[in-house]
Amino acid sequence: MNQAVSNGTGAVVRPLRGEGIVARQNGLLMVCDGTDADAEKLLGVLNEVAARGGSGRDLAHRVALVLSSNMSEQHACAVAGPVQGGVAVLVSGAATAMVTGPGGEVRLDGRDALTWTDRFIGGRVDQVELRLPGAGGSDTRWRLDSGIVPGGGLQCLFAPMHPPAAHGHGHGHGHEVEGPTARAPQNVEGPTGRPDAPPRIGDAPVDLRPRRPQVVANVTLAEDIREQPFESVLLIPSEQPPAPAPPAAAPMPDSRPLVWGADCKNGHFNDPRVQYCGVCGIAMVQMSLIPRQSARPPLGVLLLDDGMTLRLDTDYVIGRSPEPAPEVVAGRARPVRLTDAEGSVSRRHIKISLNQWDVQLTDLGSVNGTFLKEPDMPQRQLQRGETVMVPPGSVIQVGAQRSFRYESNRKR
Repeated sequence: MNQAVSNGTGAVVRPLRGEGIVARQNGLLMVCDGTDADAEKLLGVLNEVAARGGSGRDLAHRVALVLSSNMSEQHACAVAGPVQGGVAVLVSGAATAMVTGPGGEVRLDGRDALTWTDRFIGGRVDQVELRLPGAGGSDTRWRLDSGIVPGGGLQCLFAPMHPPAAHGHGHGHGHEVEGPTARAPQNVEGPTGRPDAPPRIGDAPVDLRPRRPQVVANVTLAEDIREQPFESVLLIPSEQPPAPAPPAAAPMPDSRPLVWGADCKNGHFNDPRVQYCGVCGIAMVQMSLIPRQSARPPLGVLLLDDGMTLRLDTDYVIGRSPEPAPEVVAGRARPVRLTDAEGSVSRRHIKISLNQWDVQLTDLGSVNGTFLKEPDMPQRQLQRGETVMVPPGSVIQVGAQRSFRYESNRKR
């Protein structure tokens, strides 16, 4: 990330006390509920994106696909990671995120959204905090360099930590360790009893060497006991019991449309035309499929060029001012406001419709055109008022420069 965050590998990450899972891989951060049925999938996505050097935006996109594949459950999860020019954050369920920079604090709460909340926060970022319900405080003796540990959240400082000037008997307790394995030392209390503020990125070099992802935590002790040998580290339990969980809300009635589909051998409801299950990946043996009618799961996500993610569980009207559209007024579609510097996006530019198991694109009489680039096909412009089917992996351009991609885990 520009002058603020680097690639995140030189940041100081401290786990918070709690009952969830905290993970850090190659600068990418995640906290999730360890009892969640999809926790293993989420951690697998983190390892995969980190292994190929992906950014925080890549991680948010992949996590959104996992969450969209199982919307019948509430997922308490939060992820963050550096992106060129800022940081990408996604929170779901009861998880929260707090991003702090020179301009103040930005708070994201998964409970404020029907699905999840994601945001690209540009500019300099000094601290990111991800929390699960009941998370406690941090212990300054521990820091997480890489791996997975139990905890209720994390605090990430995007700056190397330096000790204050020597005082008292003429010596300080903090010092930097020389050599290729040097780590930034921890905060040390000054004469006022308060930790000295960490310097900004740029005051000292940051270690940008990639770290190999691993599943065993590497937790660094405070410097006064750092040389003591140990094999594993347990986080200190909170002295106070976590706050009781709020009472479960009454389940909302399922308003998803009914469609005809078929179950795989593991009982996952699928498009009967696919060759593999979109949830577990098992082959769909056509001769053994038994058609049945059930609520249609989300068909994937739309990934906008600015990082916004739209879950495909309903129709959308997209444009400069989509709210007055008849479909939006009647509650049959959600509005998505999209603008550009050139003013090439019409007030109601396109409509995204879900027809059974297919995603359809309609040009709503736009002035500057709608363009579709299907996989392995040349880009073409839609006629005014034309409706076409959109295959997964297609890129839709709206006007002169805005675009988004349709992604789905369903394979045909």
